[in-house]
Amino acid sequence: MTETVQSGPVQKRPLLFLLATTFLFSVGISLVFPVLPFIVMEYVPQVSQQAAVIGWLAASFALLSFFSAPVMGALSDAYGRRPVLMLSLLGSAVGYLLFGIGGSLWMLFLGRGIDGLTAGGISALFGYVADTTPEEERGKTFGQIGAVFGAGFIVGPAIGGLLSHLSLSAPMFAAAAVCVLNLLWGYFILPESLAPERRSKQFDAAHLNPFTQLRGALAFPLVRRLVTISVLFTLPFSLMQIALSLLARDTLGWGPGQVSTTFIVVGVCDILGQGVLLPHLLRWLGEKRVATMALGMGVVGMTCMALLPLLPLTALLYASVLLFSLGEGIFNATLGAMISVATPAGAQGRVQGGAQAFGSLAQVAGPLAGGQLYSRFGPTATFGTGAALVALALVLLTGSRVQASRPQEAVG
Repeated sequence: MTETVQSGPVQKRPLLFLLATTFLFSVGISLVFPVLPFIVMEYVPQVSQQAAVIGWLAASFALLSFFSAPVMGALSDAYGRRPVLMLSLLGSAVGYLLFGIGGSLWMLFLGRGIDGLTAGGISALFGYVADTTPEEERGKTFGQIGAVFGAGFIVGPAIGGLLSHLSLSAPMFAAAAVCVLNLLWGYFILPESLAPERRSKQFDAAHLNPFTQLRGALAFPLVRRLVTISVLFTLPFSLMQIALSLLARDTLGWGPGQVSTTFIVVGVCDILGQGVLLPHLLRWLGEKRVATMALGMGVVGMTCMALLPLLPLTALLYASVLLFSLGEGIFNATLGAMISVATPAGAQGRVQGGAQAFGSLAQVAGPLAGGQLYSRFGPTATFGTGAALVALALVLLTGSRVQASRPQEAVG
C-alpha cells in the first residue's frame, strides 16, 4: 500500500485503526494478568519463589523491548510506520501462542521473549500520531489513546477471568487471536503516515545499537528531564503489574476471577482520567500542574497498597488501585504530549523509541526488584519502595521548570 496520510488533523480511518490497535493491545496484555500467578504456580510450586519467577518473566519481556524499541522507532523513521506496526502485531500473536501452549517454564520465557522483541512497535504508533496530528491536538489525541487503553483494561481482565474457567491457557490463545485480527485489519485499511520525502535518509548498523538511540533521544534537554521523571514512575508501575495479583491473593485470598476486578478498576480509571477529566484539566491547569497532581495521586495510592497487609480490607485495595491508576493514566497521557511537542518532526520515531526504551529498562528493573522484595520482605516493603520512588519523581517535577515548549525553548 503506497497511500500516505497527509500532515494535519488526523483522519478518521487511521485514527480509528490506531484506537482499535491500542484497545486490542490493551486487551491482549490485560486479559493475562489475572491468571499469570496461577500459571506460574503450575511450574513453580514453592510459594516463596513465585514472585521472583513472575518478575523474571516480566523483566525478560522488558529487556528485549529495550533493545527493540529504539531500533523499531528508527526503522519507522526510515521505512514508514505501517510495516513496523504490522511486525509488532505479528510478534505479539506468536508470543502469546507459545505462552499458551506452555508445557515448561522455558516455553513461557520463549513466548515472552518473542513478544518483547517486537513490542517496540508502539513507538511507531506514537510516531503515527505525531505525523498526522497538529501539536495543539496531540494532548487530546494521546488522551483518547489512553482512554481506549483503559477500556481494554476493563474488557481484558473480565475476558481473562471468564476464560480461566475453561483453562488457564485460554486467555493466552484469545490474546493471540486478537493480535491476528488486528494485523489483518491494519494490513488492508491502514495507510502510511510518513511520506518518503519526510523519512530519515540514513539507516545503518549504528541504529541497531539501542544505546545510540538513547543518546539521540537525550540530546533534547526537555526530553531528558521528562524521561528521568517518567522512569521514576514507571519503576513502581511495573512493580505493581506483577505484584498486585500476588497482593490480592496473599492478603485477601482472591482467585483469578476476583483478581480480574482490580484490573477492571485500572481500566475504568484510565477512561475517566484520560477520556473525561484530562482535556478539562489541561485547559484549566496546564500540563505541568496536571502531571504534578497525577504524581501526588500515585504516591497516595501506592502507600495505601503498602498498608494493605496491616489493614486487609477490600475497600482499601480498590481505593489504592483507583488512586494510583488514575494518576498513572493522566501522567502518561500528559507526558506523551509533552515529549512529542519537544521533539522535531524528523526525530519523532527515534525519540519516542528512545523514551520507550528507557521505560523498558525501568520495566526490567521494576519486576526484578519487586519480585525479590516481595519474596524476601513481603508486600509492605515492596509497595513502600514504590511509593518512595513516585515521591522522588514528584519532588523532581515540582522543583523543575518543565513545560510543554518547542525544542529550541526547552530549559535544560
